[in-house]
Amino acid sequence: MMGHLVVNASLALISVVAMGCVEQGYVQFSGAGGTLAIFVPTRGGLVIAADMRQSPGGIFCDGINKILLPRRPRTAVVVTGNITLQNTSNIPKTDLCDYLAKNRAPIDFGRSALEFLDSTSAPFAELDWAALTDHIYESIVPYIKAGNLNPFFGTEIAQIIFAEFEPDTQTSKLLSLAVKLDPVGNFGLQPLPVTAATTIRGDSFHLHSDRQILPFGEVPYYQQHVIAGVGQQFLTQDYFDLVGKSKVADVDPGLASAAALNLISAASKATDIVAAPSGIGGGESAVLLATETRRL
Repeated sequence: MMGHLVVNASLALISVVAMGCVEQGYVQFSGAGGTLAIFVPTRGGLVIAADMRQSPGGIFCDGINKILLPRRPRTAVVVTGNITLQNTSNIPKTDLCDYLAKNRAPIDFGRSALEFLDSTSAPFAELDWAALTDHIYESIVPYIKAGNLNPFFGTEIAQIIFAEFEPDTQTSKLLSLAVKLDPVGNFGLQPLPVTAATTIRGDSFHLHSDRQILPFGEVPYYQQHVIAGVGQQFLTQDYFDLVGKSKVADVDPGLASAAALNLISAASKATDIVAAPSGIGGGESAVLLATETRRL
């Protein structure tokens, strides 16, 4: 039944039933994704760093900006997992990166997130996530019904991380939402825990909050092979200086950006030794959400 919302009080699971008949001869969509992103709250804003590689069909497409900035100030979006979904079955692998760069994907979770944010002036704490669910549902339901997304049934397709910095309160805010299809193709958007203090509205980090280094995307790889594995050899003093800080108030944005970019670089170099499940690399980018938003 289209448009039906189901809410589960555990962490406000919002799902939309999108069942339909599968047409014979349907085309299966494939995903383009693979991301490691690091978020670090500081006393002067929120630092976000990410790699710049997508991995459609095992091909590496580099130089992809993954930190998306809407028109509203001091806000950013990062999508991990499958950032876009589309039919690339007839595209030669040698042409895949060029094709993705020049052709708008019918399902693009980053684009949907930016459109949602740009459609409202509501404060971050009052954003209507059910409206976002409806917006993404409208873009995805035709392809669920057509059978294009059958390979993704029963999986978490992507995570959409929303971030904002409030200069008046010097507070960094994060909300991570999982895009899911259940085993029969029902669509859901569910808040995910980021810290032990996660609520249905996400996480807030004040000056007196504990220092945080928050990875998203290839988190198991980051934990096993970057900060506790072969990637350790590529970590600089900036990272260890950041780890030594106690509270958000102790963290300077310059140190946080240097350490976050170092972590992305170390992960990229680690993949040359131990391959990650999806591509990590292709360059590093960073943004500081402060009184003004700055690309670093």
